[in-house]
Amino acid sequence: MFCGSDEIHFIGVGGVSMKSLALLCKERGMDVSGSDKNDGETLAMLRENGVKAYCGHDPAFAAARRLVVYTAAIPRDDPELRAAREAKALCMERKAFLALVAASFDKTVAIAGSHGKTTTTAMLCAILRAEGRKFVGHIGGDCVGGECASTGGRELFVTEACEYNRTFLALRPDVAAILDVAFDHPDCYRDLGQMRDAFCGFARNIAPGGALIADAANAHMCPAGVKRVTFGYGNCDYCAEEVSYDGGRYSFTVAVKGKRTARCRLSVRGKYNIVNALAAIALAAEEGVSVERAAVALENFGGVKRRFERMGATAAGADVYTDYAHHPDEIAAAIDTARVMAKGMIIAVFEPHTFSRTKAMIEQFVDSFYWADEALILPTYAAREKASDGCSAYDLYMRVKARRADCMYMPDYGAARSYLSAHTRRGDMILLLGAGTVDAVAEGLIAE
Repeated sequence: MFCGSDEIHFIGVGGVSMKSLALLCKERGMDVSGSDKNDGETLAMLRENGVKAYCGHDPAFAAARRLVVYTAAIPRDDPELRAAREAKALCMERKAFLALVAASFDKTVAIAGSHGKTTTTAMLCAILRAEGRKFVGHIGGDCVGGECASTGGRELFVTEACEYNRTFLALRPDVAAILDVAFDHPDCYRDLGQMRDAFCGFARNIAPGGALIADAANAHMCPAGVKRVTFGYGNCDYCAEEVSYDGGRYSFTVAVKGKRTARCRLSVRGKYNIVNALAAIALAAEEGVSVERAAVALENFGGVKRRFERMGATAAGADVYTDYAHHPDEIAAAIDTARVMAKGMIIAVFEPHTFSRTKAMIEQFVDSFYWADEALILPTYAAREKASDGCSAYDLYMRVKARRADCMYMPDYGAARSYLSAHTRRGDMILLLGAGTVDAVAEGLIAE
């Protein structure tokens, strides 16, 4: 039990993190409920697993629960949150509850980074599962297949550590990873310097005698009394050598402290996944897993949904892929991955995520579409913001249009769907990019 309570209600239970926490609590024998503004597959799945999940608000029900957990995106005047506070129920933001859950395990491994943390966390879970280890994973996405599902127990908690709103500073991990640090979340951080300070704070939270696995650029964040392990290319503890590409996927040799140890062929696409895999292998090594066995496990890793995931093909034969990319670096990486695979045109369909991010990085967004043959811009997925917080999708479209003629603004998913149906053919690749609901463009577009 957490907080001595066996009744818990999640406001915003449809989010990937909240969903995972709700299921964990249910597995622990708690009476779990949750609400969300949107109904759909997630709430249906939760109900199938015994969670009282519903769409909308029920203030009276929430007020009767003993513990209420809410996300940072829930406003203070939310009807359920307000009713719970008035009823003197214990209310906790998600980051505080996540830290409480982590503290209930013997050991915590936390994986942070501006990019790649979801995939790396899932990779580590897949390795541990293949090894038959007892662990519980908290992943910010849904895995393809079941190779990274939790196996139970209270020995080890593996969690993605999110930098948004400095959430990860609530964690006190025994082992941590920092994959990379790039400017993001301008609604929370003034500049890259502030982000680096937050990541340094995360590293300082590692338990004495623990370990930090970091890319070479951020290894200096390792505090005294903590083991430092580096990964990447060049002079690193875990280095990728002899990189090769075949059929859309990369293979590489893992060199540990200069000694070539094992060959790894990734099933997931994208060159950026090489460093994610290196980080996962290094983390697994801290848990006593050999490099050779970790590499074999990663060869069978099917990836995370919405991370360069193939959705199908149109009637004309164009391949449709989806990717969670919502940062310029991620968009460029997705298009780069498509470039080495596509036989025809690459059409990037982007749904900006938050107005503040669009404003803060508008020039980088413009540059990120460079290798796409066409760019389609959809209205902003506002998430927690309003238009006055930054720049709109149309503002971005105008900037891209000024640079290149092959950019179009699509007022809705239907317009994008109609254009793509009429203007793509076999060999073309359609990329649906964004952290919102851009996948809906595929509805009615995919024939296979």
